[in-house]
Amino acid sequence: MAINEPERQPADRGERPRDQFGGFRARGPALTVVVDDRGIEAALRVFKKLVMKEGLLKDIKRHEHYEKPGDRKRRKTRETIRRRRRQAARTKGRFGDGQ
Repeated sequence: MAINEPERQPADRGERPRDQFGGFRARGPALTVVVDDRGIEAALRVFKKLVMKEGLLKDIKRHEHYEKPGDRKRRKTRETIRRRRRQAARTKGRFGDGQ
């Protein structure tokens, strides 16, 4: 970056901000688990639940190998369809058939 050049802000197309070394910054605050009087085993269980909820393992496994742009688009489309079906089923179960 040049001296007089302003710092580039991420575009609105889903680009994540980069840190000072060119890598991507974390999405949010780091996961923190406090070990209290319940012991380390309880803290480990809480940590595993947080990791599963955040989807970190899924994300790491997906980034193990290069994914072609077309494959990525197909995967995202499948995930969207699956998410919408699940949401529709939940709504249907909550409010009934509407008949």
